[in-house]
Amino acid sequence: MEKTILRARRREATGTRAARRIRRNKSIPAVLYGVHEDPQPIQIDVLEFQALVKQGLTENTLITLLLDDEKKSDRITLIREVQRDPVRNELRHLDFVHIDLTEGIRVDVPLHLTGQAEGVKRGGILEQRLYAIEIECLPTEIPEKFTIDVTDLDIGDSYHLSDVVLGSYKVHTNIERTVVQVAAPRVIEEVVEEVVALEMEEPELVGEREVEEEAREAAAEGGAGDEG
Repeated sequence: MEKTILRARRREATGTRAARRIRRNKSIPAVLYGVHEDPQPIQIDVLEFQALVKQGLTENTLITLLLDDEKKSDRITLIREVQRDPVRNELRHLDFVHIDLTEGIRVDVPLHLTGQAEGVKRGGILEQRLYAIEIECLPTEIPEKFTIDVTDLDIGDSYHLSDVVLGSYKVHTNIERTVVQVAAPRVIEEVVEEVVALEMEEPELVGEREVEEEAREAAAEGGAGDEG
């Protein structure tokens, strides 16, 4: 397994003002925590982190965090949270969790669709309803993604999670959930709905016309009687 290495420095100062100062110095405030461990405030070089992101870093990438201290210690970690500025999209804060390679962990793994559905060729619309699932496995066995071939799906067909080959992973997401389906074309659905609506309204319109005709006939007869 290829190592993803990221250097980190411990930081003494915490709080908003300290975090601003760290960001001005081209670093990212972060926290390293783990089971039975006190959270450790650290900071990461922003350029190093961005370089890893460009190389394909994800939340399920195992990161060897090298701590620059007197022990020159390192930790195997996963990213648990990335905070960004909502306006400028700049990195604001990172959370790392220290993990044990011999213990199972729960992670979210994306679902990737491949192929062109038969129903789409006939005008249907492919709708993905589930984009990731939660599984439990050893940290060294985390899959990058689960791939689902939708080629055989026709209009009205769907795949549930129970139809997807997931290997021996322990799945914590409900396997009855719909992953993907091919819906009928919207235009056809709208026309059908309009026809049904007209058919439902038609008896009422007919009844209204009958009442109007009876009223006109009664008025005409009343007028004829007055003349006589």
